[in-house]
This record gives sequence, C-alpha cells and structure tokens, in this order.
Amino acid sequence: MKRTLFLISSTMLAALACLVILVTVAGLPNDKKNGFKRQWLAMNVHKQSSSTFPLAVERLFGTDDALYLSAPSHQQVYRLDENLHITDTIALGIDRQLRPPINFFAHGDHIYAHEYNSGMMFSKGLHQPGIDSIKLSSAPFIKSLMLSDSLIVIRGFEAGSSRPFFIRINTRSGVRYKSGVLSERADAGFSSDGILCADAKKTQLFYIPYFENGIYCMDSDMKLKYKQTTIDTVFNSNIQVTQRGTGEMQKLYASSPRAKVNKRAFANEQLLFIESDLRADNEDESVFRLYPVLDTYLLSTGAYAGSFYIPEDKRKVLSYYIRGERLYVLSRDELALYILNK
Repeated sequence: MKRTLFLISSTMLAALACLVILVTVAGLPNDKKNGFKRQWLAMNVHKQSSSTFPLAVERLFGTDDALYLSAPSHQQVYRLDENLHITDTIALGIDRQLRPPINFFAHGDHIYAHEYNSGMMFSKGLHQPGIDSIKLSSAPFIKSLMLSDSLIVIRGFEAGSSRPFFIRINTRSGVRYKSGVLSERADAGFSSDGILCADAKKTQLFYIPYFENGIYCMDSDMKLKYKQTTIDTVFNSNIQVTQRGTGEMQKLYASSPRAKVNKRAFANEQLLFIESDLRADNEDESVFRLYPVLDTYLLSTGAYAGSFYIPEDKRKVLSYYIRGERLYVLSRDELALYILNK
C-alpha cells in the first residue's frame, strides 16, 4: 500500500514538474505576441437606446431613413421605427425556400434578396403585390453589394472557372464590368475570401480579406484606387486548397483550418471600420475576449486612424449597420443604437 501511494505521488510530482517546464518554455496559453499595437481613440461610445424581439432575427440592413431585420427563414423581413420597434412584417412571397447564403439589401421602397448559390436576385416592392427576380450570374457568386437599385457588384465566377472576379452589373442595360483584383489564384476564392462593403455614398468599394492584413479600395468602375495594409502582421494566410471528385462534380476544400484575421467591416462617410480577430500586444486579453474591437481607417488613403471597443458581448454580435455617427449593433439578445463621438 505504501509503495502504491509512493508511486502515485511520484507520478503526480513528475507530471507537475513537466507542466512547469512546458509553461516556462512555451509561455501561458494565448500569451503569443502578434507583433502590433493599437492606438486607442478617445471615442465616446454612448448607448442611446435598445430593443429586444420576441422572434428570431438574423441580419440588420437599411437605407438612409429605414431599418430592417431579416428572418432566418428568409421569407419575410421586419421594418423598424426610430425606437427600434417592429412596425411592419413584409412577406417576400418567394414560392420556394431560399438556400443560404442569402444577403439582403434595401433601396428606396424595395427589398432585395441575393441568393448566392443560384445566382438570383429577388426584388420586393413594399407597396406592390408579388415579387420580381433576375438572374445575376449563370454561376454561383460568393459576395454581393448593391450600389443602387440597378447597379450590383458581385464576386463571382465565369463559366468553367474557379478564379473569382469582381463584376459590376447594370440590371437595366445589361452592361458588365469585370475587375481582376485578387483574382490570381484559381481556388474558388478560398485564399482571398473576405468582406465587401462601400462608403455611405457608394462611390468607393472596399474588400477586406478575412485571412490577411489587406484593404483593397476600388472606385465604382471597379478600378483599384489603393491597396493598404491593416495594422496586424498577417501578410500571407498560406491557405492550401484540396480538390475532390471527378468530372463535373469536382469540389474545392480548404486543406486545413483557416485563422480569421478580420471578422466584419462597414463604412460611413469618413471611416472604414474593421472588427479584428487579433489581439494587439498592448491589449488586455480579458477585455479583448469580451468586447468587439473596431479598428478604423481613413477612406481616402486607408491609413490607420485608431481603435475602440463596443460594449457588447462579442460572442453574440450578428451584424452592424452604420448611418453617420449612429452605429446599430444587432446581437442575439437585442438591437442597440450607439452614438459615436470623439
């Protein structure tokens, strides 16, 4: 019995010693330095109002004078008033279940739903019965953005190609412009997947890759204005892609997990806001784990302007919508309106 206890004690001490050595050599978990520091803005982030909903919602979108929420079923959207309360339920009237991913937009008195896998766009007039549809692309697309009621930008593919392109489509004239920005690799966009957004006037487009520190700014004619780097140090994601299947049923997959650098992005009249997934070397880990950190960049040059936190649980945030200094944050618990003042 004594011998058994001695062996157990010796094993536990040996394991503890190994753990001490590992911590000393490798450092504490998540103690890795990422090689950059944030400059903190003297930003007054004031929560002006909030609202909760007795139903499931998915995404926030809007216009200059209206806010909408999409439902997970993608069969209806909800219109909100200035107090963030639902005032109307708008049934889209689509005669089939849409297949995600779906992106929603509003322009004037119309709601638009983009179904990426089918290449379709559905248009619903708020005061009209029925719904219209148009084929934006013969192949699936992976990103979309509306510049007006007739100008749409997609990141999609040409027939038989796995090389992604940015394509601006005029749905009235049928004219298309194609941009080769970030189209070097024929990997279905895996290595350069990211966020597509625009400034408030829809004259500048921004593409921010998820997995590296880049900002690509294009004008409304799809010409590259500048390429800038974000403040982190992830220059190359080194994402490898594997092809499976034969014949016409070939599919591309990421060979290994991809570490996301940039999570979400949006812009107003002056700044580009990027929610980062990387902690800076001068940032408290407990705070970073709790709150979303927004890095801001000047629209004109892409130069870094500073960072600030949003006092929301980052694990629950679903989407953002900005209108001037009014930042709307949709989470699983509520919709909140913050006023941003320097």
